[in-house]
Amino acid sequence: MIHKTLPQHFYVSVPNALLGPKMPEGYTRGLLHGIYGREGQALLTHVLLDTGANWSGIPLHLLRCEDWVGPQIDQSILQPWGCMGRDLKISELEYLGGLSVVLRFGPQKGRDTGIIVDWDDAFAKHPQEHKPLSLIIIDGGHFALLPNNYFILSDKHFTTGKREMTKNYYRGSQTYWEP
Repeated sequence: MIHKTLPQHFYVSVPNALLGPKMPEGYTRGLLHGIYGREGQALLTHVLLDTGANWSGIPLHLLRCEDWVGPQIDQSILQPWGCMGRDLKISELEYLGGLSVVLRFGPQKGRDTGIIVDWDDAFAKHPQEHKPLSLIIIDGGHFALLPNNYFILSDKHFTTGKREMTKNYYRGSQTYWEP
């Protein structure tokens, strides 16, 4: 199990039902500041609650941004893969942070946080198995952890919006070595 600090924190709403059976209905405010993973399980979180408790173990897909609206989205859309290795890596690609996103497998839209979650395991050594996942905030407040081929980014200063070509893209399977 690997624990990592996120490069930025997010204000979230935590369903009280996840905090204990005697909790009232509703949500508790929190600060999502870290994540951790166990192979094959959903990505789990570290959240500082407004009560002062630091809560660990809430699945990322069950948290919402503080200003959420709408019903819960299925985990298979929000996090199609569980943790894929023992060494969790977090990177921030600042350019992607805030870009608009359209999901390819659902009607949802959202924005990229610029945060990439990746695993270093035996499969990652094969290009077609390498799956860096982007942390995306879906409109309505859900967090999603998605591979690059599950969404399309929009940058009004660069991207054309001509997405029909993307159906012809295949994942890379070439290993490149230095000359």
